[in-house]
Parts: sequence; C-alpha cells; structure tokens
Amino acid sequence: MVIFMIVVGPIYWKLRNGTEFILDEQLLWIFIGVIAVMNIPSILIYLNYYLQNRKTKFTLDTELKRISITHNGITKQYGNDEIEKSTYHLAIYYKNAIDRAGRMPMMISDFGYWDLQFKNGDRYYMTNILHNFIHDTPKVYNTKYRFRFFPFIIKADPKEALKLKEQREKTQTEKFVKQFKNKTDTQLNEILKNERKYQREAVEAARILLGKKNVG
Repeated sequence: MVIFMIVVGPIYWKLRNGTEFILDEQLLWIFIGVIAVMNIPSILIYLNYYLQNRKTKFTLDTELKRISITHNGITKQYGNDEIEKSTYHLAIYYKNAIDRAGRMPMMISDFGYWDLQFKNGDRYYMTNILHNFIHDTPKVYNTKYRFRFFPFIIKADPKEALKLKEQREKTQTEKFVKQFKNKTDTQLNEILKNERKYQREAVEAARILLGKKNVG
C-alpha cells in the first residue's frame, strides 16, 4: 500500500493539477516516522524470535512420528509419545476462528511460535521464522492454543491454553444457553430426556440452566 502511494501519488497529482508533485521535506520525515513506528512491533517480535532461534533448527517426520531438534549444535531425537505439552502461540487475530469476533489483521498477525515441552524436561520455542508452519494443522495431536495481542515469546505464561474444538463447543453451548433461558423446567427436562434428538451443546445448555435454577 505504501509503495502504491509513493508510485501512484505523484502521477495522480500531475494528471489532476498539471504540475510536478513536490514533496515537502518535513512531510517526508513525518511519513517516514509514521512508517517506522508502525513497523516497530514487527521488528521487536522478529528480533525476539531470531535471538531465540538463531541456533535452533528442527525437522518433523510425520510418518515415523518423530521430531529432530538441533539447538546450540546438539541434535536430539524425540518421539511423539515423549511430548508432555504442545502449545501454539498465535496473534489475537486468529482467535476469530473461535469466536467470530471480526478482528482486523495487523502487521504482526502472522507471527507465532510453538512451545514444545518433553517429559524429560526439555523445552523448545520454535518460531515461524524457522518454518512457516504455525497456521497449518498442528503437527502434534492434542496441541492447544494461546492467543495474545503481541505474540512475544513468554517462558513463564501462567494462563491455560485452549483446544480450538473445546472452545468452539463452549461458544455454541453459550448460544444455546441464551436461546433456552426462557424455557420452563419442564421444557428443559424434556431436552434431557430426548437428548439424542438434540445437539450435544444444546443438552449441555439445558443442564446448565437447570443447575442454575436448582441453586437459586
């Protein structure tokens, strides 16, 4: 977009006004400053990833279900059964896949990293500057997700990661809770008695509402 403005802007000016476009030096520096500020988050995240991964590389054998990781010149082989925890850390934009909130993509939206912990205590943070894999289907079963506005590498993240499927089901359940809130106890119990006729999330919503009424 910026390049388009730089190239097309002067041409449009000349066609419209019949004179050459002269860029004021002060405006030029303001323009450069704005572009620089807009890129600061991306630069900082890239440096964060580079410093973490400059001595790391990995290969994944999906057929043998093994991963080879080289860090600081030392190569180790792991089987998928040795993985303790697998978490994808993505920018908040990708949470749209869960809640359909309509967030707009930003320049930092495509950054992300894989927090991979093994049962023997080894832990690696593999970013998408190593391989552009982070937005594909997870490489490891039971991979969970964390979404943050700035996906910097955080080694002590207390917040629990989520499974995408679990979170989608939770969101759907919440919709049914809202839809069923005016139903009577008899109607809710009818859903439970005939649960095979209803979606799992609808049945769960009926249980939640009945539970709230019983507590009340």
